[in-house]
Amino acid sequence: GSNLTTGATQSVPITPTTPTAFETRNTGVTLEVEPVVGPDGTTIDLNLVPQVVEFEGFINYGSPIFASSSSFFNTLTGGIVTSPPSLLTANVINQPIFSTRKVTTSVSVYDGSTVVLGGLMREDVQKTEDRTPIIGDIPIVGRLFRTNAEQHIKRNLVIFVTARLVTPSGAPLNPNEEEEELAQPPQLPEVPMYKK
Repeated sequence: GSNLTTGATQSVPITPTTPTAFETRNTGVTLEVEPVVGPDGTTIDLNLVPQVVEFEGFINYGSPIFASSSSFFNTLTGGIVTSPPSLLTANVINQPIFSTRKVTTSVSVYDGSTVVLGGLMREDVQKTEDRTPIIGDIPIVGRLFRTNAEQHIKRNLVIFVTARLVTPSGAPLNPNEEEEELAQPPQLPEVPMYKK
């Protein structure tokens, strides 16, 4: 008689990493304003911090988990057979990606004046491919039935801030000036068109 010795198998639980703590982020446009009344009592010193936070997408920082390869003795062939590693879990951990545009500026204005903030620009490039179905997929000849284009999208955020002096109760400090302004339609400054 002969004895056949085989390796023992054991079950090992594989637990993928799962984030347990999350941080929230504000997205969109925010404007922080710190007003300080000037020493003359008619001007306002403004510290302005406009910020644009946009969600860009996700990036996977997880990695797949594989089972180790296993070997066993094949009694029919008399050789050792090794199985390749097998995928247990993809272990996908998506992390959000944000882009931030921020400007910090200080300005002094008179009561009732308007400040125009700009400079938070962004340019995106959008690539598009148009093709004729089926014919556009044919190698070499298909190029005649396809068009590739890039579209540049430029954005410039412009913010208008009007500063007014008010009493602690919220009443205008200079009511005569405000009444005159309300009687007339506001005059907005002319902003030049943004060209390529």
